[in-house]
Amino acid sequence: MKIKVNQKKKVTFKKKRANCSTLFNTKKLVEYLRKELKDCTTHGLPYIVNQEIHWFERLFWAASFVSATAIIYVLLSSQYIRYMEAPIVMSVEKDYFNWNISFPAIILCPLDKIDNDSLAVFLNDTREEIGQDLEDYIRALMSVSLESLHLLRMPDADILSYIEAKNYAKISADLFKKFDNTSLSTVTKWPMSVETAMTEMGMCHIINSNIATFDNPNNWDNSELTYAKTNIELSYHDRDFFVQILNYADEYKIYINNPDDLILTGAPELKYNEEGFLSFGVHTSSIKASQDIRLIPIHLRKCRFMEETHSKRYPVYSYNRCMMECRINIINKFCGCIPYFYKPLDEKVCSLAEMRCVLFHMKEIMKFAVSNESMATMDDVTGLPTVFRECGCLGDCEAFVYNKDHETFLPQEAMNRLRISVSSFPKVRFVREIIFGFYDIIVRSGGVVNLCIGTSVISIMELLLTAIRIPIYGVVQLIQMWRKNSRKGKALVKKSKKVKIK
Repeated sequence: MKIKVNQKKKVTFKKKRANCSTLFNTKKLVEYLRKELKDCTTHGLPYIVNQEIHWFERLFWAASFVSATAIIYVLLSSQYIRYMEAPIVMSVEKDYFNWNISFPAIILCPLDKIDNDSLAVFLNDTREEIGQDLEDYIRALMSVSLESLHLLRMPDADILSYIEAKNYAKISADLFKKFDNTSLSTVTKWPMSVETAMTEMGMCHIINSNIATFDNPNNWDNSELTYAKTNIELSYHDRDFFVQILNYADEYKIYINNPDDLILTGAPELKYNEEGFLSFGVHTSSIKASQDIRLIPIHLRKCRFMEETHSKRYPVYSYNRCMMECRINIINKFCGCIPYFYKPLDEKVCSLAEMRCVLFHMKEIMKFAVSNESMATMDDVTGLPTVFRECGCLGDCEAFVYNKDHETFLPQEAMNRLRISVSSFPKVRFVREIIFGFYDIIVRSGGVVNLCIGTSVISIMELLLTAIRIPIYGVVQLIQMWRKNSRKGKALVKKSKKVKIK
């Protein structure tokens, strides 16, 4: 005999739905909020929920609270915009007795770059090896620079294949004139570093530089090379310091630069092309950054420190290096290769024949601006700037700036002497400082909120706790109902099994 067991699932579902509606009862929720807000310490809210006062007065307080909240939004928005756009100010320091300044890096680029003895050995070796005279090829190779491509004399086409383009830089470094250390002297007899480096002007000697070693083609494959500060620092008591160079070359160009930076084509230059005594002074100014600046994100301070490099080509950053990266990208997009006076990564190095492409687009390359007509001819225009600002290069947070102050030349036969000094020790310097930081936002925001609605941190915590209690209470109630219903369901299953067994 079978006994029917009444199913009570519908009853259980109805009861669960009834419990849920009780849980989220609007009337109870309003009563809860009214009770909590009536006792809160935020000004205005207790009047809005107080039923003992006239409805018009409650409406007045509600409108006042909304207006105060709008004022808070306007004032805090202006403070936030100020923090995002101008958190840093430039101040001036005058305690120059406590400063040290860096003596500038001196870049010497001779017009005749070839060491004749080294060239003779190289030509003899290649003549025995391949049976060809490569003198014209090598001389053309050594004369190449970004500013003199229009003067390049191209060797015969059959000779161009004897030397791979990737070896151009190292050959140039090996055949470059050697620097005679005895020709360099200082008034204090301090030693100064001299490095052979590849630049956009070709091979040059760089004196008193911290980063020139990274531009030496013989060091391009050295992954263990690290930055080391070796430049000469001067105090106010060393203001009479000068450097003297004797018999360097018959004709050469002189550039002055920051010891932590490089030069680009178009930098101010001074030419030495006559016998005599050339002397000039350098005026320097500096920009320093306070320690707090380093804690601000880059997009807020709008400058980079030297260690914040963005390129795999060099482990240090400078504005000029960033612009050079932009120029390399433009050349690579146009020609599918880069000139050999840039350190290659994954790029192909241009042969002398492929330099015609660089010369053809020289105007756009020098201006860091690619025309719309040129972009229309290329498949990939990623990263190509239409104006130089699109290179996205930020200035240096700390830097020394050097300008030629005065120049004197005394013609004299059988004399080849160059003298460089600091014309006047700087008595002011600029310092980047935080004028409006995150701490100021917190303090001023607290003052604005307290002024408008009389809210403190504790008052805000009260409101947060009131808001958080509602979802927490709902979740707890749902869990309890789920457990209760699951226990009832298990009991019904056990009961039905017992009935079937009977």
